[in-house]
Amino acid sequence: MSRKYADLTAYLEQQSGGHVTLTFADVEKIVGFPLPSSARKHGPWWTNSPSKGRHNEAWLAIGWETTDRNMKGQTITFQRSGAAPTDAGKIERPAKTPRAAKAVFDPASLTETDLAADCAVALNLNWRRLGAVTLSDTGKLTFPAAPTEAGLYRLIVRTGNRTNVYVGEAVNLKRRFGNYRLPGNTQQTSLRINALLHEALGGSGAIFVDIAYQDIGLTIGGVLVEADLADKAVRRMIEQAAIVAHGGIDVEMLNR
Repeated sequence: MSRKYADLTAYLEQQSGGHVTLTFADVEKIVGFPLPSSARKHGPWWTNSPSKGRHNEAWLAIGWETTDRNMKGQTITFQRSGAAPTDAGKIERPAKTPRAAKAVFDPASLTETDLAADCAVALNLNWRRLGAVTLSDTGKLTFPAAPTEAGLYRLIVRTGNRTNVYVGEAVNLKRRFGNYRLPGNTQQTSLRINALLHEALGGSGAIFVDIAYQDIGLTIGGVLVEADLADKAVRRMIEQAAIVAHGGIDVEMLNR
């Protein structure tokens, strides 16, 4: 017997009923490969005429035969030899493996963790005015002299009765302001801020720079710790806290 269709043979041997109707696609799933085009186009491919070595030995050799070939509907019925005819058009799909029930979250299932459970963090940050941003005679942004240390900064943009604020962090405050003054072609945020600042100053607005890089009070779990601003994670935490804090002030955040 040809072993190419052995999985179809095994499938039929597992059936407890006298017949089963499958789509051609079902047969392909069972055998694990596409049927030849002749199986989909020509009914004789499903013949019960025995011939040694042919694919139909997969069902004939174990006492099954085909019936109710439907080339238009692409279905085929396998029937045990001598079994009562099946109802035409009835399709019995291969049994599907039951899916495992999806887990449902239950708050009551939460238990105590074996690591410190609290995350009590308090922050005290005092901004200091560094100076104003102006335009040079050549139309370039001019920032006030800044320290080369890591820290937080905020740009306060006032135009008429409107105030916009941008809060950021940097490992080197002086270099960050230099990026805003002369942004590179790939520095999308710096290009955006550069354009916003030029627009404000060109419209008779005023821009001020505040910074915070010393004496930042950080308390974790009731213990006062040093805010290591050289650590980007620490700077980002403080930056996000400052952004949230500005939510209670009548200003529009430029952060996005």
